[in-house]
Amino acid sequence: MLLTQSLAVEIRDYIKNLLNKNVAIIDDKARCIAASEEKEVNSEISLPINASDSTSAKITNSNNEIFIPLRQQNKNVGYIRLKENSPELNTYIPLIKSFAELMIQQYEESNSPKLDSTDQLIAKIINNASKNEYPIYESEAKVLGYELSVKRVALVLSLKGFRDKCLLDFDQPSFEREEMIKNWKRNIESAINNFFTKNSDLLIAYIGGDKFLIYKSVETGGQDNLIKLLKTSYKSIFEPLKSHRISHVTVGFGNAYSGIEGLISAFREADLTLDLGEKIWGPDKSYSIDDLGILSIIGQGEKEKKLDFSNQLLGKLNNPELNKTLECFFENNLNLTETAGEMGIHRNTVIYRLNQITKTLNADPRIFEQAMSIKIALMIKSLFV
Repeated sequence: MLLTQSLAVEIRDYIKNLLNKNVAIIDDKARCIAASEEKEVNSEISLPINASDSTSAKITNSNNEIFIPLRQQNKNVGYIRLKENSPELNTYIPLIKSFAELMIQQYEESNSPKLDSTDQLIAKIINNASKNEYPIYESEAKVLGYELSVKRVALVLSLKGFRDKCLLDFDQPSFEREEMIKNWKRNIESAINNFFTKNSDLLIAYIGGDKFLIYKSVETGGQDNLIKLLKTSYKSIFEPLKSHRISHVTVGFGNAYSGIEGLISAFREADLTLDLGEKIWGPDKSYSIDDLGILSIIGQGEKEKKLDFSNQLLGKLNNPELNKTLECFFENNLNLTETAGEMGIHRNTVIYRLNQITKTLNADPRIFEQAMSIKIALMIKSLFV
């Protein structure tokens, strides 16, 4: 669920009427989307440390402002910020949080289009399908005309703006939203089949937000060629999908698999690749699981444990100068001379700073094994913080 501006305004007005306090509604990207002070709208808001992982009813920052995380389906979707922190105000926090989350849930339910049979089947498969249900899903797939024993590559396609600008920004009934999804599935099918003219076996599903999932069948021995074409011909295939409503088109894909378990594995690889690739290198590109290297391992598993590891190792390094030196040292492959040259400082200054980093972290970035731990901690920090 993404917080839309119209919904954020409703939440803001409710809190203003209840408390008569300065309030701001912030989305999950730390952007202010509604506020008592109009000048704050569309500005970036500095969130408290680890705000995105908080399950607390409230968190505070160094200015003693209150941030109330808003959660849906076990994820933070945004925050309410109150500039005042007082015992009296604290008594209202459970009420504010509960009512705001109820408004989000009701908005989601009233604006979510009904999924067609293919979308429903794929949603059941990729969302923790039980092995006992595999035969049922295989039967449903055959009824819909899909053969799941065929090897398929999963592509997760992000159409930036689809949900907000195509589905939710217009006063249209539910059936028109459903037709909008069908039209875009046809657009995606045309874009892919206009390029891959020999094999038109596609399974396409809308999986929520801005994302569509495409399973493209792979001919025997054709996986490497398909992956190569998806990398080199991204613009030829997907540029036609851009419009005044769709600002970015980004694709993530992995390896080819068959069967129900294969569909699940293929989706997870593609979805991870899209999310990490877009975060690290930006949108409007095509990313393969092979592009991620060690990041594909780092990105999997429990996020909280990774952050704990990163924070334990890097938590004491609060000096911006030392942080910049450490990052530059790694970017220059642990080369002292090149690091000094890029930073415009003397080589001895780099050595002095690395000595300070070693004392602070109790780990030396000039020793390979210790450098690997530090580098992984930095990568986790860049991915999840």
